[in-house]
Amino acid sequence: MAKKKTEEKLNLDSILFKCRDILRQARNSGSFFEKRDMMLTLVFLRFIGEKYEDGVAKLREDLIEQGLDPDDEEIIAAFFDDATFTDGTYNLPLEARWPTIINTPAPKLNVALDTALQSIATNSKQLKGCFVEGTFTTRNLAPNDIKKIVDEVNKISHKTFGRVV
Repeated sequence: MAKKKTEEKLNLDSILFKCRDILRQARNSGSFFEKRDMMLTLVFLRFIGEKYEDGVAKLREDLIEQGLDPDDEEIIAAFFDDATFTDGTYNLPLEARWPTIINTPAPKLNVALDTALQSIATNSKQLKGCFVEGTFTTRNLAPNDIKKIVDEVNKISHKTFGRVV
């Protein structure tokens, strides 16, 4: 008789514990505080990226409701190139958007993450100085380790775990 495969329930604790275990086993992962900084930074990038994507989708809907074509080059230049969101969503540069991060090849991920943080801090007065410079490149985690962590964090979603305000 075949055993039933038990489906693991997706929850925030299990995702963060998997990330912690990956960091614990990784070489050069740093102290407890450095590991914590990496994890919190990745979760922040995930949530801010998801909020940005939601803001763009809402902006597209609003433009369509107003009879405008959101794919028109002039509309893109006017509304999307420097989008302003009334709900406080940050306009993220391309390199700081979650789809860019998740699709970065593993060997380039450490640099891509630090580049994303630097571009957010450069483009946002409120977030300037909030990130530890070189959070990921100074740790120099093995490409497979950082990719595993990013893939785990990718499972986190405010749609799954509740709305983050």
